[in-house]
Amino acid sequence: MASTKNIQQLTLEEEEEETGACALQLGSSCVLPFTLKAPIKLRLLDIIVEAGPGAMLSPVDIAARLPTENPQAATMVDRMLRLLAANSVVSCTVETVADGRSSRKYGAAPICKYLTKNEVGVYVAALALMQQYKLMVDTW
Repeated sequence: MASTKNIQQLTLEEEEEETGACALQLGSSCVLPFTLKAPIKLRLLDIIVEAGPGAMLSPVDIAARLPTENPQAATMVDRMLRLLAANSVVSCTVETVADGRSSRKYGAAPICKYLTKNEVGVYVAALALMQQYKLMVDTW
């Protein structure tokens, strides 16, 4: 018989918050897969992984490696990676810069090895892209 000694007991308020967060996640469950599609296609995760283990890159560093001259690229990269960080797809650190503002830097989380091409060119990201393909989405 399983022991219940080490199971964390939530207060009524914590349980209510957790249930509310779960409801929000269910209601917006298409947001993460659609947001994941753009970083895969833009190779944002590849850029982060190629920086090396433990490397942390700013959105400006990442956007500089993209084939775009859009002045808003770093802001858009930051928004996508913030959502991915909240879902443990990438890691994120927040630093306070000289003028007192916060600055985020992103690194590879363990799941990135499945979302970027491996030595033989196989990766799970292809499945994620197929699931977000317009014909598949319209079929659902």
